[in-house]
Amino acid sequence: MRIATLTIAALGLAALLSGCNKAESPQEVQKDVASASQDANKEVANAEQSAANDAQKVQQDMSKTAADAASTQAEGDYNVAVAKADGDYKVAVEKCEAMGGDAQKACKDKADAAMKMAKANAEATRARVKP
Repeated sequence: MRIATLTIAALGLAALLSGCNKAESPQEVQKDVASASQDANKEVANAEQSAANDAQKVQQDMSKTAADAASTQAEGDYNVAVAKADGDYKVAVEKCEAMGGDAQKACKDKADAAMKMAKANAEATRARVKP
């Protein structure tokens, strides 16, 4: 009984793993990339609008210091950069879906690395300005 259970579990695990890193059809990839691009554009637009609103609030409140204004601007720039990095990442991952196996994994690893680098750069830029 125990061997049968282990055998069934192993077969189930093998079935699950065989579904990983399968290439999607070009039409599905194109649809996913278009959707991810649209989502990314919306996220960046929202981040830019939020940053503009924050900057406008700073300008309206003349009691704020220059440091406060710079900090607010840095935060807005950071949010826009992160939104762009997230959007670029989502588009890249969708493009990776056209590949299979090791190529897909390498593509996704490259996308992960690019996202981490973009976020690190955004954080470094923000840190130079914020107290």
